[in-house]
Amino acid sequence: MKILFIDTETGGVTEKSALIQLSGIVQIGKEVAEEFDFYIKPFSGSEVTDEALRIQGRTRKEIEQYNPEEEIFKKFMQILNKYIDKYNKEDKFLVAGYNVRFDIDVLNRFLRRHGEKYLFSYIQSTTLDPLQWIAALQLLKKVPVLKDNKLETWCNHFEIELKAHNSLEDIKATKALTKKMMLLMR
Repeated sequence: MKILFIDTETGGVTEKSALIQLSGIVQIGKEVAEEFDFYIKPFSGSEVTDEALRIQGRTRKEIEQYNPEEEIFKKFMQILNKYIDKYNKEDKFLVAGYNVRFDIDVLNRFLRRHGEKYLFSYIQSTTLDPLQWIAALQLLKKVPVLKDNKLETWCNHFEIELKAHNSLEDIKATKALTKKMMLLMR
């Protein structure tokens, strides 16, 4: 199985929000095939809120020095094409992440800005998302009800190290959290 663990950091939560960081881990079977961590200069006309910058610990000056989105698009597409034959309906990544639907929407907008309309030629529509398992695990009394369901809160519960709001760190922690929660489902 091919799994793409993915996380994004954005300039806000609207459709016009800039994609600032895109990170992921490509796993083929049980082996990590590749990691990537791209820092992206906001595209022209995009939104970057002060709140998003504060949460991520970034400055406007810093993000203006990042690589242009066009350059990162090409690198990201090289990764997708390296592992997936987009014309083979059986060859797709299972996408994994915490609240990963948000990241998929961000990716879809990112690809469309650069003329690629077929993200789902590379990824399955189903996802691997530990956030979606919490309620079921709580009903089964496998995990407690915590103060909230943030990634940081669950990582603390499972004693997983996390430097939150850096997409590469977030995805590494999510990968570890996914494994721990899957073990509880046995």
